[in-house]
Amino acid sequence: MDLLIGRIQESSTVDYPGEFVSVIFFCQCMFRCPFCQNWSLVFAEDCMNIKVEDIIKKLEGYKKFITGICITGGEPTVQFEGLMELLKNIQRIGLLNKLDTNGFYPDRIKRLLDLKLLNYVALDIKAPLVPDLYGEIIGKPDLGEEAVKNIISTLRNLKKSAIPFEARTTIIPNCNDSEQEVEQIAKKLKGFNVPRYILQQFRTLGGTLNKDFSEIPMTPYDNLVHLAEISKKYISDVRIRTIEAGEEKI
Repeated sequence: MDLLIGRIQESSTVDYPGEFVSVIFFCQCMFRCPFCQNWSLVFAEDCMNIKVEDIIKKLEGYKKFITGICITGGEPTVQFEGLMELLKNIQRIGLLNKLDTNGFYPDRIKRLLDLKLLNYVALDIKAPLVPDLYGEIIGKPDLGEEAVKNIISTLRNLKKSAIPFEARTTIIPNCNDSEQEVEQIAKKLKGFNVPRYILQQFRTLGGTLNKDFSEIPMTPYDNLVHLAEISKKYISDVRIRTIEAGEEKI
């Protein structure tokens, strides 16, 4: 089976907590977030069809120095059948896996959980889970209500599962960075027993889907710390990820 892949990054120390991993970038996504830095994957530009067996051969060559794989995108669950085959083979060769997802396909994620094919999940929460607001921030106003409903279902499925997971929000200056917005997100996540919440620094390296967002400055470090402290009222393990200091627990 073929997968539409942007690239395979040989090694990373920041994409899977506590693990040294390779990163596979899936192409395609149903969202059109204007601030997206992986816009070439969203539009499947410069992507290539690669057989799952060829990906596994490459990963086997990395096994001497990696402990797992991070599967990101784009949105990996768009290519669901190929994703399942890849995950089964990653398990077969003895590597851990982490899935980065926007949560839009809860039934697909539940199936992966039921089959015990996932070791870790990172769920992107881009704004407070309010349909109109969410539709705007994902660049798909017509999908706002469905996106919120599906993300809540994904949160329920993760809450019921036995695997570790995190929620994360990229904090974009003058877009989703108010105290009220971040507190609203954290309060909602508390209701689903989210064990870890990550606030990520917005950076425009490589450009953004909407070029206007390329002019937005990087999220100030102190702002992230302040918003993380607000989030800690609701979630005990809150962290920030910045270019200055990597990942820090607040």
